[in-house]
Amino acid sequence: MLIEHRVYTLAPGAEVSFWNAQSERGEHGLRPILERLIGTYATRSGATDQIVSLYRYDSFEDWQTRLFGLYRQEVLQPYFRAVRPLIRRQESRFLAPAPLPALTPHWGNGQDRLPAQGPVFASPRTGSVMGELTLTFAAGGVPACWEAIARHALTDDAVVMRGLCAGFYSIAGALNQVLLYWHYPDLEASFKHRQCLRESARWNDFLRELAPFDIHAESRLLAPAAVADMSPLYAQD
Repeated sequence: MLIEHRVYTLAPGAEVSFWNAQSERGEHGLRPILERLIGTYATRSGATDQIVSLYRYDSFEDWQTRLFGLYRQEVLQPYFRAVRPLIRRQESRFLAPAPLPALTPHWGNGQDRLPAQGPVFASPRTGSVMGELTLTFAAGGVPACWEAIARHALTDDAVVMRGLCAGFYSIAGALNQVLLYWHYPDLEASFKHRQCLRESARWNDFLRELAPFDIHAESRLLAPAAVADMSPLYAQD
């Protein structure tokens, strides 16, 4: 299993136009990659005017075939003409599922959730929030992170695990990173959980243990796409 983490930085104020441009591709225009989509989001904290997408592919070859095959389709040219002028920068990196099953309830370690299986979350996409935490380490920090999670029994901690829906680590692009994702039904729930993490002795002991690896923690909140087929994890509004 290969996870692609793709980020588009849009021109300032272009987010609404980006979502509107999806009508140019039609209902089935991006089917090869939408069949492997985890979700597309707009940033609501941190960097502004960014679109973040997570895809799950079988392999690098699967990614290459599904994505590159789109560019030759004549029916998609109006979509590309509409959306490309809105994008100022494109970034992509590859991730793999965390080796700890408790961190991979939907993707990895025998779990493999696809959009065709229906939504994961009961809450509708409108109002829902995804929290993304990126831990960046010096070399050797990722295996040390897994060991520290086990040593501090973080996967047994109700605060840490509340809403946790995915755990990955980088294998191409920016390296030595662990990414954790939490689902929240609304913005207030995300604030409350973040405060609980700050106050958690177990979480803070975990972070302190990893300090020798020059740990840098960066979190942001993501809002599910306003387009239904780009938010397959959520119940329809």
